[in-house]
Amino acid sequence: MPRTHWRLVAVTLTLVPVACSGSGESAPSLDFDAEFSTNSALDDTVGAIAIQADGKILVGGYFTAPSSRLARFNSDGTLDTAFNTAVGDAIDGGVVSIDVLSNGDIVIGGQFTTPSRSLARFDSDGEPIESFNSAVGDAVNLPISSVAVDASGGFIVGGSFSTPSTSLARFDPDGAPDAVFNAKVDGSVSGFVSTVEIDPASRIVIGGQFTAPSNSVARYAADGTLDDNFNQNFTTAVGETLDGYVEKLVIEKSGRIAVGGWFTAPYGRIMAVNDNGTIDAEASATWSRQLDAAVLSVMIDRDGRLMVGGAFTTPGRHLMRLS
Repeated sequence: MPRTHWRLVAVTLTLVPVACSGSGESAPSLDFDAEFSTNSALDDTVGAIAIQADGKILVGGYFTAPSSRLARFNSDGTLDTAFNTAVGDAIDGGVVSIDVLSNGDIVIGGQFTTPSRSLARFDSDGEPIESFNSAVGDAVNLPISSVAVDASGGFIVGGSFSTPSTSLARFDPDGAPDAVFNAKVDGSVSGFVSTVEIDPASRIVIGGQFTAPSNSVARYAADGTLDDNFNQNFTTAVGETLDGYVEKLVIEKSGRIAVGGWFTAPYGRIMAVNDNGTIDAEASATWSRQLDAAVLSVMIDRDGRLMVGGAFTTPGRHLMRLS
């Protein structure tokens, strides 16, 4: 009988920088915002969050109200009724990844079958973009866990699918599968991909639970060619000691990669991977010290600091920031 993987889906948070009025401005409050939360009308789990440039808040998940699996709120937490009405019941399954494009379009990934399977695009008003969604069609046969937009406007997706290629694929900006890229990467990942990011050099970095092309973290060139040097260095650095899968990664401007997940060795729940695939042992030891449970989300804030969220309760309770 095939082994079943039960996974907790991490929330993906995208921040948009805002201007500060001066050096004397106080830090944002960490108090519970009761007024904002009261306005929320979601009836089930949230799996992804993205903040638009205008401050509006996009959420994806498994809810069916105020709209189906994708909804938008104003910055004060009130419903964006026009957007939610436009989305309506267009999406029939969970949304776990949201990207906002430069033109305001919204690209989602998840485990839905309408308006297209696992990957879909909406305009800034919440209307499905039929040409894109028709091009995607049923090309992806199983859920997508992560979507990243590359320098050409294409979409690199990772998940547990086997078509149009195994676990990692690319779609052109118009939604058509990139046959050349997909043929190149097909069969190279032996497991599932939970996170995909594009680094400053346009290379593709993936994390998840796989044993090839390396142990749960790997890198490809923009065209889908394996980065053998990076992958070999990472394999040498961790061998088989990485004892749990990678949930989320983020790439610093320097190219160093912060990797979070369910592993406890060689470092606990978070580690730093250098641009060449070796491990930054000092940073990894410092970051992971005292973490007592999984890291489910990592991101870089507007000041270049690492934000970490997860199941841990020490040294911070579910959320901490690293300098």
